[in-house]
Amino acid sequence: MSTMDGMTGGMTGQLDMGAVIKELFAVLGRNFVTFLVLTLILVGIPALLTGYLQMTYMRAGTIFAWQPLLANFAVAIGSLILQCTVIYGAVTDLNGKRASLGACLSVGLASFLPVLGIGILFYIACVIGFILLIVPAFLLITAWIVAVPVYVAERPGLIASFGRSAELTRGNRWRIFALLIVYIVVFIIIEAVTGVFGNASRIASGAGIPMFQALFLTPLIAVVSGLVTSTGVATLYVELRRVRDGVGPSELAAVFD
Repeated sequence: MSTMDGMTGGMTGQLDMGAVIKELFAVLGRNFVTFLVLTLILVGIPALLTGYLQMTYMRAGTIFAWQPLLANFAVAIGSLILQCTVIYGAVTDLNGKRASLGACLSVGLASFLPVLGIGILFYIACVIGFILLIVPAFLLITAWIVAVPVYVAERPGLIASFGRSAELTRGNRWRIFALLIVYIVVFIIIEAVTGVFGNASRIASGAGIPMFQALFLTPLIAVVSGLVTSTGVATLYVELRRVRDGVGPSELAAVFD
């Protein structure tokens, strides 16, 4: 068995990448309005603020300002809370019900501080991995990719969430890595296409960061990325629980009752 998949005494099931992708869009389609509103609140508004501040300070000739950095931090925090809200919404959906916007937000905000700790530790570990080599960083990402849903649904504790995520992903990490590559390629294409419009508007406006890019393109990419990422991680977690533990959405939904 490869290093990516880790050491294990026996796998209980193989992850179906096609099923994960299909479930992602099915869950997203059934809950599009709720998930979109959550993403706009938690990621879109901070991204819009970030774009506005960057545009403002660059037009003023300011090289460094703490306000855009703070706004970027708000985007990161919002993305973490979004994962919490979407895992609840996805599990509820797969159990044949519909989660309300208020219920999703309630679950997300209740998990805010521990999930922030998970996000900080995850970020530090990945930065160290990228400094050493790119491969260790991707090993950590594939192993710990469902740490946030693990905490929200199972409450094993902050540090234990990483171990539990590694346990769930063991034996399927190459498949998860392939999903990540597909995701990265898709968003590279999106970034390239939007970059063409951004460059065109930059030339037309003669500014460092034009209004169209700062107030539309940047927030739009952040919203689409947040929506797909959060729903994808949630459905990946549910599918891993199914193939590894034989646990279905009804058992997961009982956690939130």
